[in-house]
Amino acid sequence: MATDTWFESWFDSPLYEQLYANRDDTEAAMLVGWIAGLLPPERYPLTVDMGCGRGRHSLLLAKEGYRVTGVDLSPKAIKKARGKAADENLADLQFEIGDMRTWHGAPCDLMCNLFTSFGYFSDDDNNLRVISNMCANLKQGGCLVMDYLNPQAVRSNLVPEETVSLGNMTCRISRAIEKDTVVKSLTFVSSADGKSMTYQERVKLYGREWFENAFIDRGMVMERLCGDYRAGTFDPEASPRMVMVARKRDPASP
Repeated sequence: MATDTWFESWFDSPLYEQLYANRDDTEAAMLVGWIAGLLPPERYPLTVDMGCGRGRHSLLLAKEGYRVTGVDLSPKAIKKARGKAADENLADLQFEIGDMRTWHGAPCDLMCNLFTSFGYFSDDDNNLRVISNMCANLKQGGCLVMDYLNPQAVRSNLVPEETVSLGNMTCRISRAIEKDTVVKSLTFVSSADGKSMTYQERVKLYGREWFENAFIDRGMVMERLCGDYRAGTFDPEASPRMVMVARKRDPASP
């Protein structure tokens, strides 16, 4: 499996849904509530959830009053997200299949990239293309919210091995850091016949300074950096997250 396309097979796999079926929505609601308090839908109505997956954050954003377009590369994820939106009768919510490096829509007020939906590529150029494209889709004065892991905390607290039971399947998970990339290998073994399938998750580790420079180079300025979903002060050694808010500056402004 090519390392730069690992997400194409893994995110479309039913095993992905099984592994993360019991994901706690409390943190997602906390993050969306914080976004709505800081960047209210009255001022930032048109919103894109880039790398939306199955629409967990998109649905919450729509319920807060944003007009949301969720974008994801996975057709299966988008189909699932559309079904959820229909079930909840959310009119101000739509989903599109798209590559976060190249997707374009109407200029938006708010761009969200949440739950570490970034750093999937092994080379900086492709990851920077993602940031460039998100910034290009923003109106002047619009804001980008990125919710990303804190690389130093990951290095300090990495759990090398664990096993998860999933009904008639067992998932063996191993984690390692290779060339500034967190590599998570997942081997699913059937208890019925012993057959196995292996997938990977890969996330390139980038720190605060890298993001700040990437934003500056694209006409953005980081206005806020929090270390968790409660808007806690960012501690480079201990904070679990980097929740960043960057604003697109008017080129004519000083």
